[in-house]
Amino acid sequence: MTASYHLLDGSDVIDVIPTPPPKNVLLISYGDRGDEVKRIQNYLINAGMNLQEYGADGIFGRETELAVKKFQRLYGLSEDGIVGPITLAALKKAPKRPSSQAPVRPYPGHYVMIGDRGKDVEAIQRAVNVKPDGIFGPITRDAVRSYQSRKGLLVDGIVGPKTWNVMF
Repeated sequence: MTASYHLLDGSDVIDVIPTPPPKNVLLISYGDRGDEVKRIQNYLINAGMNLQEYGADGIFGRETELAVKKFQRLYGLSEDGIVGPITLAALKKAPKRPSSQAPVRPYPGHYVMIGDRGKDVEAIQRAVNVKPDGIFGPITRDAVRSYQSRKGLLVDGIVGPKTWNVMF
């Protein structure tokens, strides 16, 4: 069975053989549980994403969602926290990287907050879309708060290890 489509001016005909939508399209997201979630968590761990609190427990909670978003961001995918066919394919192809390997930008080992200056502040400013000047002032603090709110983090305007690891 084919379907024919004409351009609006009637000049061309395109014959299309309709195909049913794929069955069992995998969409795994927050709140899901089971073996498939555990498999995805293991892919994330193998790709170097941080699941240190709960590991591969088969529950797609906040930690897994943040790891998926970070993976998607690092690999240039749509950052929605949902594992669909594209994210799953990227996870399967991702090079193994032990989570002990240094992250994209390692945590400086101290909280970064209003009054701080330097390269770490510049990196934070770039991550929160503030013109980087290396000075953590009220504009940067407010942008960090907005970022923390969007990412479901504690909103305090201070960049500690949790906020840092989501950013970088």
